[in-house]
Amino acid sequence: MVNIGNRGVFMGIGDGQRWLVGLELVSGEKTFGPVQLGTSSEVDSINCAVNGPPMVICVGDPRNPAMPSTAWVLDMEAGTVTFKGTTDVSVAGDGGRPRLEHIGDYAVATVTGTGIHGIGSRGDLTWFVPGNGSVSAQFASWNRDAVPSDLGVQNSGSVADTVFSAADGMIVEPIVPEDMSLERAMVYPQGFAYEYTAADGQRGVLFFDDSGATLSDLRQRGTLETRSADLPTVATGSGDRVLALDGRVLVELPVTVPDVEARLIGSRLFLANDPEHMTWQQFDLQTGEVGAACETDALGFYYIASDGEIAIALNDRTPARAVDLATCNELWAIPTSGPDEAIEVWKVGTALVQRTNNTLSSLVAPR
Repeated sequence: MVNIGNRGVFMGIGDGQRWLVGLELVSGEKTFGPVQLGTSSEVDSINCAVNGPPMVICVGDPRNPAMPSTAWVLDMEAGTVTFKGTTDVSVAGDGGRPRLEHIGDYAVATVTGTGIHGIGSRGDLTWFVPGNGSVSAQFASWNRDAVPSDLGVQNSGSVADTVFSAADGMIVEPIVPEDMSLERAMVYPQGFAYEYTAADGQRGVLFFDDSGATLSDLRQRGTLETRSADLPTVATGSGDRVLALDGRVLVELPVTVPDVEARLIGSRLFLANDPEHMTWQQFDLQTGEVGAACETDALGFYYIASDGEIAIALNDRTPARAVDLATCNELWAIPTSGPDEAIEVWKVGTALVQRTNNTLSSLVAPR
């Protein structure tokens, strides 16, 4: 399932056929389809990705590995299929074939050890950025509320990572002194950061906007941590700092806080205090104050969405439940699936959508 705003593309299987259908989630109106994607005996796996709104590309790998994959290109605004045909892009990426992935609102095709390609309107390969062909682990994180950047980063094989636009493959080259060595990079909503070493040996971290204009310079030896995909976290000798891109220190974390996952919800940052992600310490980013610690599994892998006050998450007992972030108490839960039904809940744009077998429903809070 992918979405552009409140318009979603859903995949289903019925009578041995695979289908795509588009829905407007506020009104429930069908926007296109159903579009047949082949039979289960013909198609092994299918994946879809937004490829520059309003376009979506879906790729299906055949069960016969000697056959080419098939691409379907959909215009979500017009509700039409603009292209169907063979493509070099694949879902699995076996045998060195380009693998379908996405960065922000754009589909890309990665080739391990070679680099990353753009994907065109006919499922063809377009621009190319050489590198290790690996989308940063930043982009494979859990469900998150912040709108991800359309910038990508990959190891270039030299000292400096490469930051590029997934829209057109343009390399973003920040202007820095010639004698400064840029090194590891990470991308965040509305900008990115580089670790650096200056000519005098000074280590630090530079922050930039999406165009590569300098926003701030943390002139202190530090390492960019991967714990948060939404806000820069820099590890220093005295502890970790959570910063805004303009250099403001939002939270100072003591050395005792482990280097594990973080989640931004509204104006609060939640840090897992254990490798199992069961204890989450709150930090108020507006005041810098430490808040309550929640004993919950709702903020890690099971997290679905939040409005800033209530978190929605699944677990082994329920397809969706609500957790009050102020008290950490569970407010309600949807009953688990019965023996003859399958229930899933997704966030699509600003809506929560429940699938019960072959029926889709928009959810509202219980009254």
